[in-house]
Amino acid sequence: MKKKVIDIYSPKEKKEEGVRLKTDKTVNVIKKRPFGGWTYLLLFVFLFFLGYIYYIFYNTEVVVYPFVENYQIAKDVLLRTTGSLKEEEIRGVVFAEKVSETREFPIEGRRTVEKKAEGEIEVCQEYKDTQMNFLEGTRFVSDSGEFFLAKKPFVLPGKDDNGGCSLVEVIAAEPGEDYNISADSEFVLPGLKGTALYGEVKGISFNLKEEGMLKEVPFLDDETMNRAELQMKEDLLEKGISLLKEKYEEDYFLQYDSQYILEVAERTFQEEETEEDDTFLFQLEADIKVMTVGKESVEDFIKSALPESHTWRKETEDILLTFSRINFFEGEADIFLQFSADIYADIDTESIRREVVGLDFETAKEKIKEKRGVENVEIKTKPFGLSRIASSKEKIKVVLEFK
Repeated sequence: MKKKVIDIYSPKEKKEEGVRLKTDKTVNVIKKRPFGGWTYLLLFVFLFFLGYIYYIFYNTEVVVYPFVENYQIAKDVLLRTTGSLKEEEIRGVVFAEKVSETREFPIEGRRTVEKKAEGEIEVCQEYKDTQMNFLEGTRFVSDSGEFFLAKKPFVLPGKDDNGGCSLVEVIAAEPGEDYNISADSEFVLPGLKGTALYGEVKGISFNLKEEGMLKEVPFLDDETMNRAELQMKEDLLEKGISLLKEKYEEDYFLQYDSQYILEVAERTFQEEETEEDDTFLFQLEADIKVMTVGKESVEDFIKSALPESHTWRKETEDILLTFSRINFFEGEADIFLQFSADIYADIDTESIRREVVGLDFETAKEKIKEKRGVENVEIKTKPFGLSRIASSKEKIKVVLEFK
């Protein structure tokens, strides 16, 4: 007869190895363990990292609101370009540029041009065998009625000597184109009328040397020249002002035309006009000068007039300079200076950074408000959460703001 054996297990073995059933089979159970050391270590590292990040990015912004008041200045100032400066004087400067222009202008003047025709008349005589003498001013009349006068005495040879002919220089009695007569014109000598020589002494041809003229032509008179120069000066002044402003306006006061002077260096114009000209060329070269003062010099002057250790908000400033007298020869100008701006006492932001390191907000505010010119203080931190100034000066930012 077989003997029945029953195995007995301890409770510890049951937990670790499972429970053995009567069928001699073992059922595995899930092992449950409490949190181990690695879990706590990871949690510690995570919290340390968060703290480090918070420390790295933690910073403080201190906003200081200065006490502000409006301040105005209105006073006469002497601008001086040379010599030492006295009280209520400011250093000025003169800039110069060369400008030139050539322009064509209409000739508006008119004048009458009178010119007598001149030429030679071939005069012959068929009356005497001997020469005949005639005086200067002997008159000749053409077959079309124009009078000419001998320009100097002349001699006619005998009729058998050179055909009794001679060339006589003549000039018309009056100016005009009517005396520009043809070469085949014939002439009589009215002074011989009533004598046997009349008709025997005559001109048989005409050689025109200088044409006669009587007409109105353009004339470049002084009035036209002066008007042209005045217009050129205005144009050059405008051109020069634009040139100077382009170069210096950023740093100097150049707003008034009275600050500029134009000095003509050279004039060039068409000296002689022809009958066909109705325009002339005019060239003008000049030096343009401006007397002015630098914006930095004006600011330094204003600073010296402000209450001690004060400055002004640039965005509120209004500076106006009025030039009432300018003397380029003496290098002086009278200026009326007007200034208006919001001013505030100088605040040393660097010293504030040093003094508030690590302080709580309320203590820091009281300490800052003790300084001159501080009206109010606000403190902000990033990230949020603490009410204490950063412990490092490099993490503190001090800014000035104005209401």
